[in-house]
Amino acid sequence: MIRELNHLGIVVSDLNRSVDFYTKLLGAKKVWETKVEASGMEIAYLQLAQGLVELLFFADGALPIGANHFGFYSDNLDEDFARIVEHGAEPVVEPRAAGSGAGRQAILRGPDGVSIELLQRDLPLRSGTVPHPHIQAIDHFGLQASDHDRAFDFYTGELGMAVVKQIPISALATTLSYLHHGEDVVEICPDIHGGPRLHHIALAVDDVEAVLAYLVSIGAVPDGPARPAAGGVGRIASVTDPDGVVIEFIDRPRVLEV
Repeated sequence: MIRELNHLGIVVSDLNRSVDFYTKLLGAKKVWETKVEASGMEIAYLQLAQGLVELLFFADGALPIGANHFGFYSDNLDEDFARIVEHGAEPVVEPRAAGSGAGRQAILRGPDGVSIELLQRDLPLRSGTVPHPHIQAIDHFGLQASDHDRAFDFYTGELGMAVVKQIPISALATTLSYLHHGEDVVEICPDIHGGPRLHHIALAVDDVEAVLAYLVSIGAVPDGPARPAAGGVGRIASVTDPDGVVIEFIDRPRVLEV
């Protein structure tokens, strides 16, 4: 059984620079790191608010830079992998010992080619919520889908995510869906932003204008001024991480609280 959306994995071009971005600008805390000498891969897990971001650096540039995958925890890796592949997902890496040395992993591709890492391991990496003067929580991870219903069926049916809420978007003849495992939420949105399928990390904050002022005060460059959020509640702004992942700040109530 899939029991947890554990992390968003990002392939980075400079590990130290990315760690600095997430820790110094966003208040994340490094909770685990390792290096795989054989492949030249370095891994750093950061707890950002209540959630996890995995940063991966490859010395040989083995994978494209940017948001790379969702990582899910499984209670039975072999069974879950076989079931999801039987239902049409593309197998990429069969169940095996994880390269990090922590537990076992498998990788498959879901709708739109999004990579899904399945992990079976006992490695507690997060606890509570990392404090920040403005950031309250990761509200959601944004996923752009070319076919909403196909993505919805995959994440609910195969990965066991539950529906938080759905918002019809009549102008685009589609639906905005929020799905969750516990405190971790995925937003399935239409392909309107361009760029990668794993498009953004949305952070719930107390006041967007205060966040922008804070970021500027510590040397960050926001993507632009605050604007009304698309849902009509609160305001939104963003900054982009060193490898193109958009970090949104929203000052409406968390989607899990609405």
